Parts: sequence; C-alpha cells; structure tokens
Amino acid sequence: MPDNPDRRPWGDVPGDAVPGDAVPGESGPNRTDIPDVSNQMDEMGEMVEMDEMNAPDAPGAPVSLTIPSAAAGQRLDRVLGLVFPGLGLRRLRRVFAENEVTVDGRARQAAFRVRAGAEVRVRLRPGVVRPGTGAVPAGLAVLAQGADYGAVDKPGGLATASIGPGGQESLEDHLGGLFPGREPVLLGRLDTATSGIVAVAFSPEAVRQFRLAEDRGEAEKTYLAVVQGRIEAPFTTARELDTAHRVKTRVRDRDTDDPLRRTAVTPLGHDPGTGLTLVRAVIAKGARHQIRAHLAAMGHPILGDALYGNASEGGGRLFLHHARIIFPGFTAVSNPPWSRPGGGSVLGIGPGVEQALDDVVLANEIGS
Repeated sequence: MPDNPDRRPWGDVPGDAVPGDAVPGESGPNRTDIPDVSNQMDEMGEMVEMDEMNAPDAPGAPVSLTIPSAAAGQRLDRVLGLVFPGLGLRRLRRVFAENEVTVDGRARQAAFRVRAGAEVRVRLRPGVVRPGTGAVPAGLAVLAQGADYGAVDKPGGLATASIGPGGQESLEDHLGGLFPGREPVLLGRLDTATSGIVAVAFSPEAVRQFRLAEDRGEAEKTYLAVVQGRIEAPFTTARELDTAHRVKTRVRDRDTDDPLRRTAVTPLGHDPGTGLTLVRAVIAKGARHQIRAHLAAMGHPILGDALYGNASEGGGRLFLHHARIIFPGFTAVSNPPWSRPGGGSVLGIGPGVEQALDDVVLANEIGS
C-alpha cells in the first residue's frame, strides 16, 4: 500500500498467501507426507540447550540442540518450528536468511532431513542486526485487538513490512512483541511516510474472511489529509490507475469500472492564509498510492508529498493519516499525529485547517 492498508504488489503482501502458506521448496502435497511431531514437543524441549535463552519465541543468542529420535527424518525447518514456537512459517524462513544454521558443523538449508543424535546450532550471521529486538519506536502502539483481528498505530517514517536482513526497521519486525503469544499477519501496508492504522489478522481464516469482505465492498478505510488548494465541495474520483512496474502511479484519463477503486473526498476546512484544506478521503479496497495519486491528479497534492507534490512544503512530514477502518466484526480509530489530545495543531498548517482538525478529533467525527 504504500498509501493505504490494502496494496498487494505482485501478490506478496503478508497475509495474501497465508491460507495456503508453505515453506519454500515444500509444496502442499509433500507436506502431508511429513509426520506431525508436535506432540513430541516435550521431548524436544528437554533436549534443547540454550545460551541465555529460555523457551525462545525467536532466535537471539546462539541456540544448540540434539535431535531426539522422535524428530528423525524431519525437515530442519520443521524441527526449528518446534524450537521457536512463536514464529509462523513466513518468519521462520528468515531464520535461515539471518542466521548460520548448522547440522553437525555443516551449513544446512530448510529442506535438509535431520537424523537422531545430530547436533543443530543456530547463530546470528556476522554483521546481521536483528531489527525489532530493541525498543519499540516512538508512536508505534496497539490500537485494538480481539479474537480475530487487531490494529496497530504506525508512525510516519517507519516501514510497514520487513524486507529481510539488511533492510530498514519495520512495523512487522515488532509484531511479535506487540501481540505476544499470537501470530499476527499484516492485512495491508502503508507507505513509510504515511501514518495511521495497519490491521492484522490472527489466523488464516480471519485473513480469508477479511479478503472476502474487501471484495464485497464491506471494508471502509478513512484517511485524513492536508492538501494544497481549496476544495469547495465533496467529490468522488474514479480515474483509472496504472500501477504496473511504476514507482509513481499514473492516473489515466478514463474512469475505472471497478467500484472498489474509487476515492471519495470531503473537504472539512480551509485556511486562506496557507491555502491548505483538510479533507477526508474514503476508499474501499484501494490500489498503490491511490489517494495520493487521485488527489494530485485533481490538482490537490498532499502537503509534504515528495512524489506527487512538493516535499519541501511539508517540513519533512507527509500529511496523510489512516484514521479509521471498519469491516465486519472490527473497527479501529486513530487520531493524526499532527493534532494534540487537548485540541490544536502541533504544526503551522493555518488556523482554518487547525480548527477543522480540532472539530474532527475532539468531536470524534473522523468518519462521515
């Protein structure tokens, strides 16, 4: 997404493939041939010798273990899944990318079949720093959680999804700490510069139900943005977006036939001195940069948008915030970071916009 919580580029948004998730190199049919040894967890646990760790959720300090007879013939990744029960399959893959995993002193990959009595050791690769193991970034917090879904408030400047070793710190790196004992899966992404709600699901079935709700138009995502110029009246734009292989989304001259790719914009307040307008933008499913591209194409780029407007005018901040998400069984709300709890803006966006922001936030009227 970069600007909304539902971008799914190249089918690789965490959660899109969760219901049928598989470890690389392990197809669905092959997985059924592997005996389930989860009931042997107690025996496995007794054999694990840990350095400065106790029942780890993820590798940190070096870990060594001796393979018990119950796990003989198992894939190495399945064995490590028992050792690190806090990891889902997707995060378990990163163990092999970020760590040296050896069996009897030789480097092995996920599909290697272990033998009883083999010595397995997991150690962080030299030079790799595990993100998400330190302090939680300022502004990153859990907004809501229930049996099936949760929501996190992401600060601007923090990436949503992890891109692996060597990549920048991300919200995804901290999900385990934010939701201990659960396996949260991202339901969408925000651009790094965009702040606000990122929803997660806690099971493959919850992911599936969310996708179905999106496709039926039952998900509503509301953003607040400060834009250039005056908008006199509400409007909806359905201009078709070309996102294929482009860093910048191109807005075509024709409308899309897809009712889920429209952006409904409502002006909330204007400041004549700065020429800025506070708007509410509502989408259903969305495409990459949908809100940013649509507003810019209508002559109202978002304040601070380096790609579609002028970054120098935002003081280093993109004034786009995902403020509310509603879908069957779940609602989450987040106030923009450019407002104070007691009212008033923390930035000089003009008294007209600041008053409108106060009215929306203090009256709890983020939605339409």
